[in-house]
Amino acid sequence: MTITTVNKVSIAGIVSVLPESICENTDDTSELASQEMARIVASTGIHSRRVTAAEQTVLDLGLIACESLLGELAWDRDDISLVIFVTQTPDYPLPGNAIQLQHQLGLSKSTIAFDVNLGCSGFIYGLWQTSQLLSGLPTGKALLIVGDTTSHQYSENNRAVSSLFGDAVSAIALEKIENCDEMVFSLGSDGAGAPYLIQPNGGARKPNCAPELFMDGMQVFVFTLREIPTSVNTCLAHKGWRVDDIDYCVMHQANEMMLKRLGDKIGISQEQLIISMGEIGNTSSASIPLALCVSLQAVLLHQPTKLLLSGFGVGWSWGTVALTLQPLKSCKVIDLKTST
Repeated sequence: MTITTVNKVSIAGIVSVLPESICENTDDTSELASQEMARIVASTGIHSRRVTAAEQTVLDLGLIACESLLGELAWDRDDISLVIFVTQTPDYPLPGNAIQLQHQLGLSKSTIAFDVNLGCSGFIYGLWQTSQLLSGLPTGKALLIVGDTTSHQYSENNRAVSSLFGDAVSAIALEKIENCDEMVFSLGSDGAGAPYLIQPNGGARKPNCAPELFMDGMQVFVFTLREIPTSVNTCLAHKGWRVDDIDYCVMHQANEMMLKRLGDKIGISQEQLIISMGEIGNTSSASIPLALCVSLQAVLLHQPTKLLLSGFGVGWSWGTVALTLQPLKSCKVIDLKTST
């Protein structure tokens, strides 16, 4: 794996958006289905998921998140030099979501805007790439948008995934600051995992087939327990932190049992480990910033916080970052169910 650092770039704010519709994992009342769902809920901790309407896209949610975030920060939009949109469910094969968002937000034509195709590790990779690029640009502000509408990628009778994945988007504002904590990243990939978590349809090889996400849950579990403790421990060592030094650990919100097993292997206490997917589902690259907004809003708005963040999944791909967040200027969830 690769260890890399970023200096003089900090997160200024986070806004996450949840779609209106709620799908309960206990909605199917047939006896066999109920027994199966009870087992799934017991092992994953996911009772319900938030899903978008058929006509609602990840770009729609991203625009809502960015408008709210920019309003709260009161940023001059001409100062934004970079927009990166991390998603596996873009509105179109081309053009990308980021460049459409640049226009919709009224940003300058000098803004750099592009998409990154990554899933559950996408927030960590996106944070690293956005921070690295921003540090070399003349103006000092950037937007990172992460998330997917995964519910559009499978049929409801595909219980291996339909009971797990929800939809959400998070927008993260980054800015260059002289005096801020160094971010230490540990990043890795292993393409041997490609067959075990894959959307085989709708691309160049099977262009005319309806999307049907496939996941081998056991292979995902084995990969995660094999790679993530090493990634976390390596990251902490290069940061010069012990596990006891961190305030909170927020990992990709995939599965409650998996996160608890990882916490045990790493030595994370129950008080440090954040688990927040129970009523939301696995929201792909949005899951870590969404968990920060859902579970740590009051903390992050008012005090410096030492965080260990780790994302992992499709690819295989994984990344961990250790950083100290200064009090955020914005940290909230926009719940479209309560705001409509």
